[in-house]
Amino acid sequence: MKPIGLTDMGLQSTGDSGEAVKSGWVPAEMALGEYVFRRLMSAGTNTVFGVPGDFNMGLLEHMYAEEVSGQGLRWIGTCNELNAAYAADGYSRYCNKIGCVVTTLGVGELSALNGVAGAFAEHVKVLHIVGVATRATQAAPELHGNVHHLVPRLRNSNFEAPNHKVYSEMVSGRVSCCCEFLEDLDTACDQIDHVIREIWRYGKPGYLFIPADMPDLKVSSRNLVQTPMITLERAVLERTNPAASDRIGLEILQHLYQSSTPAILCDGLCDRFGLTAQVRRLVEMTGIWNFSTIMGKSILDETQPNYKGVYYGAGSEARHALLQECDLILYLGPVKDEVNNWKYSIQFNPQSLVIELHPEYVSLSRNGEQTILNAGHLLPVLRSILVHLNVANLSFNYPVVKDQPERKRQYAADEQITQAMLQHVIPECLNPGDVMVVETGTFQFSVFDMQLPTELKYISQSFYLSIGMALPAALGVASAMKDYPRLHLSSKLANEGYTPRLILCEGDGAAQMTIQELSSFIRYELPVEVLVWNNRGYTIERVIKGPTRPYNDIMPWDWTKLLRVFGDFDGARSESVKAKDFNSLVARLSLWKSDKRRSKVRLMEVILDKMDFSATLQDMAKKFQHSSA
Repeated sequence: MKPIGLTDMGLQSTGDSGEAVKSGWVPAEMALGEYVFRRLMSAGTNTVFGVPGDFNMGLLEHMYAEEVSGQGLRWIGTCNELNAAYAADGYSRYCNKIGCVVTTLGVGELSALNGVAGAFAEHVKVLHIVGVATRATQAAPELHGNVHHLVPRLRNSNFEAPNHKVYSEMVSGRVSCCCEFLEDLDTACDQIDHVIREIWRYGKPGYLFIPADMPDLKVSSRNLVQTPMITLERAVLERTNPAASDRIGLEILQHLYQSSTPAILCDGLCDRFGLTAQVRRLVEMTGIWNFSTIMGKSILDETQPNYKGVYYGAGSEARHALLQECDLILYLGPVKDEVNNWKYSIQFNPQSLVIELHPEYVSLSRNGEQTILNAGHLLPVLRSILVHLNVANLSFNYPVVKDQPERKRQYAADEQITQAMLQHVIPECLNPGDVMVVETGTFQFSVFDMQLPTELKYISQSFYLSIGMALPAALGVASAMKDYPRLHLSSKLANEGYTPRLILCEGDGAAQMTIQELSSFIRYELPVEVLVWNNRGYTIERVIKGPTRPYNDIMPWDWTKLLRVFGDFDGARSESVKAKDFNSLVARLSLWKSDKRRSKVRLMEVILDKMDFSATLQDMAKKFQHSSA
């Protein structure tokens, strides 16, 4: 084929990370399947997760075209489709690119649906590609009847043809921001690009349904030449008004200049829209008091002096009292749900001016009155604030706050491990820049009030709360860390050459949901440290209801032997230990902390009492009781 130009292909920086951009000749035409994967790479996706099926294997073959595989795109086949969706979610959470999962019609895509729903609920960028029946089969359903993997109609299914779009209709506008069903080659590339743009724009999953006969057919590569890369920044800014963003930014600065006790409350959408570095810079430039929400934890540097902790309403009385002293609150990237807002108990001083910067709006409220500016978007408005900020105009006068020194309890060597002990031990065994993935469960609620090391990235599904998600999500995180080494680190820490550890904190009950994905860490040689909290069942559920009921029990497993079963037959690529007391816990964690080798899968089974939980979790359980009383 005749090449029509040299164009940049592959990784694209959003303006902050300084990544290298790959280059290659683009032919005038290419197979649709190749176009799909080239476009994904141009958006920064270097790993694809999924499970093969008869309707998607024709598409998957195009991953091995020299022009695709030669650019570094990897396939990671997971043990099931749900785990693939979780892995794509984790991939995106770490590198802020689009996580991609490929499944087959019905049996595969529906298995992945829970993972996609969790990504939708928590604003995670995932592209779900589904291989479906050929266009000929869809066009003449009366000739083909009820196709495998497709549900028949409720009535008269032996006489009426099935609805080939029944699954796309289930997800469109419900758990996806965009859903494109390819049918016409002339519009297919535009549809693919549209899905990717919408995923960037909304920060939520999108769907792409590709008939099995289309991947080998030729399409024009014009879009790849005219728009070599589709980035988050470009997708957002092409729908915003720069002048309006500047006006809003300048207005916010005037309020900040007039404030004597302002605060920043940093929430999860700051991370989802790639603004972690900008928020940290704003804090550093101003010296402003700053707080995180549950979903915003680790976006801010928790070691800097003006960081005051995680604010989650009535569950965090000390932070609540401090925020009542603030006359201005910049609420950045707010996510309002019953967990993040602790059953909607987040309340500010009515006299305070609260400015919310969200991807869909900017709002100003005080004394029950609210003004909403739909022209605003978190990304360009925050950028405007940083560009125009004059620190000489700031005049803060915070009340004196006496920090209560933490009393470090001394533990006996043979003392039984408890959640309270973990709250002290775990932070001390983390290094600056590490990545910690935490499963839904008892320990998750102990993390809120931990002070994490500088530049540690914390990842947890803290609203949708699907137990079992964290283990395969950590597979996605590990893959992203391989594709984008040290991406989350500042240049200073990255230049020191430290290789971050990936630590997965996993409950025994949750692990039994998705445990087989441990084999993928071994298969693809992705190092991870897994801490399995063995509390003999669903302790988080026991706190809510039925502490002694058998429905909260699980079958005990011999956790330290699992990695042999899952592929490390000779024990060369993994190690497993059991910790029953303080000494055995700290000794092994300290060893892992200091060991600079990052090549093995390490698993520690940590023995806990089945009714051991934090006061924070107990408070949550009271608020979330489901009762008619």
